[in-house]
Amino acid sequence: MARSGAGDAVRVFVASVDDHDAERLRHLEQAVLLPDERRRAREMLHAPGRRAYILAHALQRLVLRELLGYAPVFAAGPNGKPELACRSLHTNLSHSAKHVALAVSPDAAVGVDIESLPPKVDMHQVMSAALTPHERERVRAESNPPLSFLIHWTAKEAYVKATAEGLSRSFSSLSLATSDLSLHLEGPDVVRHVLHCSAFPDHVVAVCALGDSRAGCCIEHALCDIHGLTTRMFLS
Repeated sequence: MARSGAGDAVRVFVASVDDHDAERLRHLEQAVLLPDERRRAREMLHAPGRRAYILAHALQRLVLRELLGYAPVFAAGPNGKPELACRSLHTNLSHSAKHVALAVSPDAAVGVDIESLPPKVDMHQVMSAALTPHERERVRAESNPPLSFLIHWTAKEAYVKATAEGLSRSFSSLSLATSDLSLHLEGPDVVRHVLHCSAFPDHVVAVCALGDSRAGCCIEHALCDIHGLTTRMFLS
């Protein structure tokens, strides 16, 4: 796996399900996933979700094994959010039907969300529940409303995953804003955070790190193999 050389930057590893055929995923499931993860995968009846689950957990184990030098062990953190038992790194995992993402931060709680383009949900229905009236107007006025919608949605998802608030936080209580050319969320009791959103031709990924750190975000698109990872890096 290539080293980013980015110091304390948040690293986000992204993998596409379509880049991993059935044979590769089967090998990853058998050689990389833990027995409990393999059991959960077998119980999933929705094939696209099962493939994404296998790839997401294989990516997580391969990346963390490389960074830590040993197999990762997880424990339940605040509100049940999984965290490394050693607490030497902060991580978060996300997957859609077509893409998976793992965020790794050396010193800040982190959340990540990835969604495929075009959106796989009823955009207008989700907008009415998750976006403020001003945000809905903004999205409709954009030249690419689906892309704008996913930027708003993934930003909020990443934030509530970083804070471990999850579904207890209403998305309509958060509003995406810009200042000094950077994105951030505003709303009641919003904690200090740094937000990065990146759009690619077939997916959008957002990562949120809590605190005041101005470290950058390195996005590394990965191909998973039982022997390790091959990555290509983008900076945002």
